[in-house]
Amino acid sequence: MDPAAKDAENVNRLPLRSLGLKPGMAMQTRRIVEGASKKESQYFGAIEGKGVMVGPLGADGAKTELEEGEVCVVRGFTGQYEYSFLTKVLQTFEKPFAYALLSYPAQVDARLVRQSMRIQCSWPTKVIVPADGGTPGAQDATLIDLSTSGAMVKASTQVAALGTSVQLALSVMVDKAPQDLCLTAAICHNNRATNEEAYFVGLAFKSLTPQDKLVLSYLTQSPQT
Repeated sequence: MDPAAKDAENVNRLPLRSLGLKPGMAMQTRRIVEGASKKESQYFGAIEGKGVMVGPLGADGAKTELEEGEVCVVRGFTGQYEYSFLTKVLQTFEKPFAYALLSYPAQVDARLVRQSMRIQCSWPTKVIVPADGGTPGAQDATLIDLSTSGAMVKASTQVAALGTSVQLALSVMVDKAPQDLCLTAAICHNNRATNEEAYFVGLAFKSLTPQDKLVLSYLTQSPQT
C-alpha cells in the first residue's frame, strides 16, 4: 500500500480537547494564500466552542503575522498525536502580549503516533556510545523529553549514526529517593537545531528490564523539575 494512503487510513476526526494540548506547546500556522510560508507558533489556550489562542514562538515574539479574517491551517505534535485543522483568524492582539484568536474547530484531523505520552523536561544526562558505534565514550547531553518507550536529547554532536545502540545514563528521583538509570536505546532520528549549534537526537528504548519500565512509568506520571 502507498505510504500516504496508509497514513490517511490512520487519521481520525477528534475533538480538540482530546489532544491534551498544554500552554507553550509548539505548533505551525500557515495562511491559505499563495506563497505563504509556515510560521512557528505556540499554543496559549482555548475556550471550547469559542476560540483558540496562539502566539509567536519565543519570549521575544512581537507579531503573530496573521490578520483578521484570514483562513489558516494549524499543524502540530502533542507528544502522542500529529494533528491539523483549518481555522479562521477572529482577532489579533498586541497587548498585553501578541496573540491571535482563532475560531474553535468542530474537530481536528489527528493521527496517533505514540501510544505513550512524553513529558517535557530538562535534565543533564550522558549518552554512552560503544566502541563500534562511531566516536566511543560518554557524551554530555540534555534530556528534553521522555516516555516509557523512548526519549529525545539535545547534544552538541549527532552522537552516532542512525540505528546505533547507545546507553542513556541519568539520575532521577523516585519517591524522593535517588536512582541511577542506564537504558539501552537505538538512535532513530537526528536533526540539526535551527538556531544554534546543536542536534536533537531521538532514542527508542530496547531490552528494558521490569524495573526500568516501572521507573519510567513513575517518571512520566509524576514529572520532575
